Amino acid sequence: MASEYLELVEALLARVGHRSGNIGIVAHCDTATKHLEDSLPEACHAVHFGELSSLAGAEQLGLDGLIFNKTISHEKVVKEKRLDDFVKIALKSLKVGGTCIVREDLSATAEGKDVASLTDFFDVYRHDENGTHYGFEFYACQPVVASIAVKSNYFDLFWTLTKKEFAPVKGDMLTFRDFLDKTQYTNDGIGAYEYIFGAEFISPGGWDENLRVLKRFGSLKPGQKMLDIGVGIGGGARQAASEFGLEVTGMDLSANMLVIALERNHKDRDTRVKYMIGDAMQYEFPENHFDVIFSRDCVQHIEDIPGLFKRIMKWLKPGGQVLITMYGRGAGEQSEQFKEYVKQRAYFLRNRDEIRKMAVDAGFADVKVDDMTYRFKEILQAEKQRLEDEKTDFLRKFSQKEYDSLTSGWNNKLGYIAADNHNWNYFLATKPLHK
Repeated sequence: MASEYLELVEALLARVGHRSGNIGIVAHCDTATKHLEDSLPEACHAVHFGELSSLAGAEQLGLDGLIFNKTISHEKVVKEKRLDDFVKIALKSLKVGGTCIVREDLSATAEGKDVASLTDFFDVYRHDENGTHYGFEFYACQPVVASIAVKSNYFDLFWTLTKKEFAPVKGDMLTFRDFLDKTQYTNDGIGAYEYIFGAEFISPGGWDENLRVLKRFGSLKPGQKMLDIGVGIGGGARQAASEFGLEVTGMDLSANMLVIALERNHKDRDTRVKYMIGDAMQYEFPENHFDVIFSRDCVQHIEDIPGLFKRIMKWLKPGGQVLITMYGRGAGEQSEQFKEYVKQRAYFLRNRDEIRKMAVDAGFADVKVDDMTYRFKEILQAEKQRLEDEKTDFLRKFSQKEYDSLTSGWNNKLGYIAADNHNWNYFLATKPLHK
């Protein structure tokens, strides 16, 4: 299946930014090595390494790119606790700005925790070399599409990483992805959130509310391509596929959330849905690719909304629609408690007029920005009541600390709404046909 190797090469070249240079190939299988070399452009020079140890002396090559094909599993890197050495060798072999592709087939265990732990390690590892700190800038962890199409294997994945020099950072949360997984989206926190929101969802109102929101697109047709930004644990993407027949790419920056979606879809084998760990402000999708772009209660984490709208405009087909629900800022004087809540969550809240202007400035047509705060209040009250009614069942699965956190959090949000600090907004717009 040569197409799987072409995917890796194309992903590498897209990040390297040119189609020439020295490309290292680390593959224990001769067939894989040949397929990877054959997939490279003629202007690229392939350098073969049969195993990790042979790469250790390649620092002087200054590789432009490096592809590992199942090296971690074949050489038992994790089991033998050599992941630190693996990343250090990869970093030393690459030029600054060089890109590394790490492919692993984890279907034997099909456990999302393995994906999350590798993503976390690649994302936060830093190596001090003579006072200069090097690490990998995490770009994406995504499936090998050929493996999904041919084998229904959702755990054949590859990471795209770029060598970068980093300034020293104090603290134990080095990146925003790391911040999300260590604060709001810990494994226990995700489970408690799913309990209160409803199965498959980490967004207000669960399945029923998400379906209502999706229907606001007006007309969704089988086979249309959707991008779901901030897909969480995957319920919205799976709903769009099952209810409307859409082909959905779901992305989220939280590895802890995304791997739950990955595990569940690997079990159910819905080839209409694909998940990836990535940042919508960094990842480059093809132009004019998606019929619709959707996001539930995620973009308040993004400071540069004009930049996001510009990217969405590029990715949508002419005539395509974008629909977003987002937390927003009300007109009331903000309390100190609300300000602290916004800071702790790393939110950037806007009001409806600001969102509308940003959308119009980006070139969108038929812009609609509506206030759904009244519905947000209804949902919060219903979810809080259900949690209180099911307290005994909740405490069989989660801790008193999680229960107290949810009840106080929901009470606080109701208070923020009453003070007109916290809004819930809905945004729908169309990419003009001439764009």
